[in-house]
Amino acid sequence: MTTPAISTTELYTHIDTLLNTDTPLFIHGSPGIGKSYIVADVANKNNLELVDVRLSQMDPVDLRGVPSIKDNQTVWMPPVFFPKDMDSEGILFLDELNAAPPSVQAAIYQLVLNRQMGEYMLPKGWRIICAGNRISDRGVVFRMPTPLANRMVHLHVQARFDDFKLFAIRAGLHPFVIGFLSFRPDLLSTEPVAEDDANPAFATPRSYHMLSSILKAKDDIKSITSIIYGTVGYSAGIEFVSYVKIYEELPDIRAIYDGDYPQIKNQPALLYALVSALVEYFDGSDKHKEHLFIFSETLPTEFGVMLIKDIIIKDESIATHSAFDAWLAKYGEYII
Repeated sequence: MTTPAISTTELYTHIDTLLNTDTPLFIHGSPGIGKSYIVADVANKNNLELVDVRLSQMDPVDLRGVPSIKDNQTVWMPPVFFPKDMDSEGILFLDELNAAPPSVQAAIYQLVLNRQMGEYMLPKGWRIICAGNRISDRGVVFRMPTPLANRMVHLHVQARFDDFKLFAIRAGLHPFVIGFLSFRPDLLSTEPVAEDDANPAFATPRSYHMLSSILKAKDDIKSITSIIYGTVGYSAGIEFVSYVKIYEELPDIRAIYDGDYPQIKNQPALLYALVSALVEYFDGSDKHKEHLFIFSETLPTEFGVMLIKDIIIKDESIATHSAFDAWLAKYGEYII
């Protein structure tokens, strides 16, 4: 029976629980869904140090350390990246664990179970989190020995658009990306392509993040179609290029925030694009807030509510505007 996957939002909550109970964790998930980012974000939010070790690049001696002679006895010199300050607190992130050869996996048994490796002791304030891709992801993955697997809690994480959208708005990703994935959330993650495919790119949250950075540098779609295909894959890229053409039909976003409210065609693709453009242009001013609430009433309910919800993600102060209470009383049932 397949273990149910959790969302990245749920992962944040579970990590907090396991950090508090000092329980080692293994995060399973496809490439590019944000495993490393989430661990780093948790460390930052909790004011914890972070040591990120990519085990697939290690040999057993890299972890145990090289032997040295002290008082006519052999002692092992631990690697420089292991935390030494016994009063420090942090996360030791052992990434790509199941991509490491069995000899390396065997070398960390004692570290995961007893927080010790040879003479080295992991400081009391440090927690262990591991991560790796799934066997089905066509990467280099070794089956984890059962004694090691049994030393950790295993959580399987799946990329979901609602979680990605929260990140995308807060991180200021390009509106083309947010609008497209709002329209086609099924294309947030696609399966890795066959090994003999000429273009090995496929869609993941990470690849859309890269695409956003590219678009911010150059959003002339016609001149970068090959780059788009090489970032999110050909099938998702074709859909993306086709969708972006809808932005040519958008009304003047600046005029909307000046109080000029055009009639909008009831076309989902166009409305998703409009919402993402309005969120991108919103500057948090009282003027923008006033016209935003008024214009949202001219949209189909689903999109009017989506617009205000997305703006709240970008700027929570909109909830203090005088029009918010009336809006919440009218549409609160849609956001539960």
